Amino acid sequence: MEVMVALVIVAVIAGIAYPRYQKMVLRSKQTEAKTVLRSIHMGQDLYLTANQSFAQNLDDLDIQIPTNAKYSYSVALGGDGQTFIATATANIDGDPALDEWQIDHDNNLVNTINDVLEQ
Repeated sequence: MEVMVALVIVAVIAGIAYPRYQKMVLRSKQTEAKTVLRSIHMGQDLYLTANQSFAQNLDDLDIQIPTNAKYSYSVALGGDGQTFIATATANIDGDPALDEWQIDHDNNLVNTINDVLEQ
């Protein structure tokens, strides 16, 4: 009987701890997007200084995006070439919802679609 009570207590604790653990793992995956988008912003600032407009292509920037990146990255320029929005998109947990981050020319980093909270 005591063993059964102990097993029930362990099961309840595990049931509470596991979802929190999963959420922390997903949040750690989001760190990639934030780090790479900040690198894109710095690269765009350097490109603007040299060329008087932002780069239309991420390959034109002197940054390294990891080859095994979980997110896909893109950049869109404003009509005058003086503004941009860089986007990181991924499905970090295998459900239908995507996780999306954006950074703009003013260094505003925003999680536009949060897949961690969509669960």
